[in-house]
Amino acid sequence: MEVTSRWWASVGAGLVLAALGVVAERPIFLVAAAGVGAWLVGVAAASSRAFARLGDRITVEYTISAADAFVDAPVSVALAARRPPETATVPLSVRADAPVGVERSAGEQTVALDPDEVAGEAAFDVSFPVAGRFAFPVPRIHMRDPTGLYRTTVDRGPTPTVTVRPQPLDVHVGQGGEAIRNAYGEHQSERPGPGVTTQEIRQYVPGDSVRRIDWKATARLADVYVRETQGETDRRTALVVDHRGRMAVGPPGETMLDYAREVAVGIVRTAADRNDPIDFDAVGREGVTESVRSNTTTEPHAQTEAALYDLVPTADEAAYGAQSASRVRAIADRIEGDDSAFARVLGAYVGDPTRYVRRARADPLVGSVRRIRNRIETGGLVVIATSDDEPAALREAVKTAIAGGGRAMVFLTPRCLFESTDVTDLDGAYDRYLAFEQLRRDLDAHPRVTALEVAPETRVDAVLAHRRERPAAVR
Repeated sequence: MEVTSRWWASVGAGLVLAALGVVAERPIFLVAAAGVGAWLVGVAAASSRAFARLGDRITVEYTISAADAFVDAPVSVALAARRPPETATVPLSVRADAPVGVERSAGEQTVALDPDEVAGEAAFDVSFPVAGRFAFPVPRIHMRDPTGLYRTTVDRGPTPTVTVRPQPLDVHVGQGGEAIRNAYGEHQSERPGPGVTTQEIRQYVPGDSVRRIDWKATARLADVYVRETQGETDRRTALVVDHRGRMAVGPPGETMLDYAREVAVGIVRTAADRNDPIDFDAVGREGVTESVRSNTTTEPHAQTEAALYDLVPTADEAAYGAQSASRVRAIADRIEGDDSAFARVLGAYVGDPTRYVRRARADPLVGSVRRIRNRIETGGLVVIATSDDEPAALREAVKTAIAGGGRAMVFLTPRCLFESTDVTDLDGAYDRYLAFEQLRRDLDAHPRVTALEVAPETRVDAVLAHRRERPAAVR
């Protein structure tokens, strides 16, 4: 409880009366000064009790019109305060402030209740210039005693939150240009996976668990076969999102990371709707930069979504000398048969066929997936959102994800659909898209892998429409 300027004025008046009583030797002034002091103490005691009673019994409602909003879209905020009639002798005001960085527009942020008023409302609009998760501060209640001598401030009420998403992107998720609306799938999977009911047997492929080899079929068919069982999707999901510098390709607000984020948020929300556990890891240049574990937090889905909106591309990897497998092969082909000193030195770097594999296994994404696979149970689903920049590292990451009978869902952002917006370069974009589609098909060929493309829908339509003028096409 604090004193006001009126309290200081009253104290000053009491001191003047006391001084006059001493100087003039008039006891009546001393009695008056004592009366002022007693009055101040009595009002303080009564105000303290009234403030405490009102603070315990006031009801503050603080609501937002939408828990989800888009950047720059207006959102209405409503504030209401109610108190019992017996506490209506105390004038008060309740103020709602917006988070830092949020833009406020028309409306009133304060509910003022004069004596004898028991309820009041206020409303105002806000907008959010950036995406993210915003928590509104607790409403602040300012109370004054009826005489205006004392005041106090308390925080009461809820703290609403709103998740702000970027303006809707024309996201295309699919295979070979064909859109898939429910990529995450239902609980009962049509794809085979670890389970209890044998669905079929098939030939062994690298990455299959030795425990699933059907030895009778292997002996009978003179080749290695494994058992496929009916898949179930009510198991833990691990979401891995790549936000290295390579994901910054694209116009502002429409980068590969923006599209990967949009898909990742959709997966998180689907998991939340089904109450499925989900773990999250963000992979940057040096490795994992952000983690959310479903077994160590009470709101894993909300925290994961907030972490996704906070992701920005990490520093460019040029300092690491990153190079693609196709570039390595191209250099090796160009120097083949060249006996110059330069070619011999360069050949030492590109001629070793195992060197690129070793570097791929040291890739941050591969290392992160390896740790995830070691942590989650056998048969768990690993969802990876990344680019097609490093095919060898990508293949190694997927191979690691499906080790031991696991399943993988890979969302790939084709660089060729983000790099250029020049419609006159559709020939080059289409050729690169064909190469990307071959990579996606190679990954998707494994029975426990689903590989999907993520790109601007308008860009996909433009590139694929160009195939009408080309003899080769994606089929």
